[in-house]
This record gives sequence, structure tokens and C-alpha cells, in this order.
Amino acid sequence: MSRSRIKNKKRFIIFIFVLMISTFVISFTVNDLKKNNITQAEIVTNNTNSNDNNSNQDKSDSSSVKQENIGDENESTEEIKNNVDTNVLDNSEYLSLEQDPNADDASKVLPETMYKWNFYREDNKKIAYLTFDDGPSEHSTEKILDILKANDIKATFFTLGSSIEKNNESEKLLKRMAKEGHSIGSHGYSHDYHLLYPNRTVDVDSFMKDFEKNDKILKEILGKDFSTRLIRMPGGHASWNGTEHLDGVLESKGIFQVDWNALNGDAEGRDFPKEYLLNKLKETVGSQDVIIVLMHDTDAKKGTVEYLQSAIDYLKLEGFEFRTLK
Repeated sequence: MSRSRIKNKKRFIIFIFVLMISTFVISFTVNDLKKNNITQAEIVTNNTNSNDNNSNQDKSDSSSVKQENIGDENESTEEIKNNVDTNVLDNSEYLSLEQDPNADDASKVLPETMYKWNFYREDNKKIAYLTFDDGPSEHSTEKILDILKANDIKATFFTLGSSIEKNNESEKLLKRMAKEGHSIGSHGYSHDYHLLYPNRTVDVDSFMKDFEKNDKILKEILGKDFSTRLIRMPGGHASWNGTEHLDGVLESKGIFQVDWNALNGDAEGRDFPKEYLLNKLKETVGSQDVIIVLMHDTDAKKGTVEYLQSAIDYLKLEGFEFRTLK
């Protein structure tokens, strides 16, 4: 064999060997890449599934939170609704005795003022209860309310049903009384002595129907939850016979009849000048420490409007504080 053929054969063998090694290396590399790609794909898939699961969980959690929040909001709304239903009364903001810092319990004050020569409080304070009958009137009541407001004084108004019906301003005035913290009592509907006290004797049935009629009018204006424990008998309790039966009926209903132990004289039938009314007040106050003052807020009693500020000034100088009865 020639040298040339031998060299060619060696070259061929070397070429085959190199080709085999190259093929092996390439095959190994390709397989490795495939494995890596499969692993990466699995990782991506797993991550995607994990993210999807987390996302779904987050959505589920978020949905649960939203549901809880909606539930809380519904509960809060229901609570608010219940509070409105149970706590807010339909009474034009009229304060009860327990709510009113300016009011005293009539059941404790009246026995002392009506049946004792003088009533001394345990705290030694001098107290004036300003009371007005027969209103509200179209002009005088508003002026009286203005004077009381300017002096930061609360009073007790014994309203008359027939006056309420005749006065177009009644609703506004009664709601103003309630909102500004005054006490509202009943003076009945008619103020008709012949109906209420035939032969100067109390007709209990007629009397109660007359006062119930005024109560209905007050509720129609101030709200169904409005109520008052106070009445003042037209003409006063001591003026009539047969009051014992009425007293028993009123007591059974928790109602208190309020008379007076001081006055300005405006009930005497004339429109007196303010000087006369002030002197009458001073005369009837005397040395008393606790006074329930009878006055009227009808338009016919212009003198009472004109004298009221001087009366307040006098009582302040005498050391009186002003409160209401409820």
C-alpha cells in the first residue's frame, strides 16, 4: 500500500472520529437545552398557577371583606334607623322634666307654694316662676317671647285652645316656645265658666272634655309625642266648689293643677298701665322666696308687655332666679 493511500485512510478515520464526537456533543447540548426549557416552562406554569391562585384568593378575600363591610354598613344603617325610630320624639323638641335644666318638678313645688305662708328652699335660693295664661295671641305672645329671650329667661305658658284656633301665628309661636325651652301647660279649650262650673261647681266630665280638646290641638301642632302634666283652671282652683272630685281624677292621670301666689293684676278686666302692674307685683310678692306669678299674654293686655322688662329687673334686684314648672 502506498504512503498516499495510508495517509488518506488515517485522515478518513480522524474525520469520522471527530464527526462522532461532534455529533455526541451536539446531541448532549440539545438534550440539555430541552430539559432546561421544560424546567423553565414548568416554573413559569407553576408561577402562573400560583399567581392565579393568589389572585383568586385575593379576590375571594376582597369579596369577603366587601361583604363584611356591606354587612357592617347595613348594620350601621339599621342601628341609625333604630335610633331615629326610638330616640327622636315627634314633639317639636319639647324637653321633658328630666331633660330640662331650667325646669322644676311641679309635684314638689306646688304643695309648698300653695299651702304654706312662705316656702323656703333647702338651697336658700329665691325662685320666680313666670306664667302666662290665655295665649298664644297674635302680637303680645311674640313680644313677650322676645323679652324673655333677650334676658335668657324661661317661662311657663298655659295655652288656651280657642286662642290657638283663632290665631294664624299659633303654630309658629308654640313651636318657638318648645324650641326656646319654655314650659307649655294647658288652660283648657273654652274658658267658659258656665260650661266648666255650672252654679259655681265643677262639672268634672265637661271640664275633662274641655281640657282633652286642647290637648288634642297641642298634639296636632307640636307632635303626637308632646305631653304636659300641667293645667291651670280658668279662674283658679280656689274659686270654685266641688274641686275634690276633680282633684282625684287629675291625680289618677298624673296631672298637676297650678295656681299662683303672686300676680300683676292684669286679670282684673282692664288694660292697666305698666306702673300699676309693677306695683301690684311688688305688693303680692312681699317677702316670699318662691313665687308663681300670674300674668296674661293676650293682645288685650298690652300693659303686661310694656311692664315685663321692669318686672324682670325688679325681681333680679330682689335676688330671684327664673325657672319653669313641668
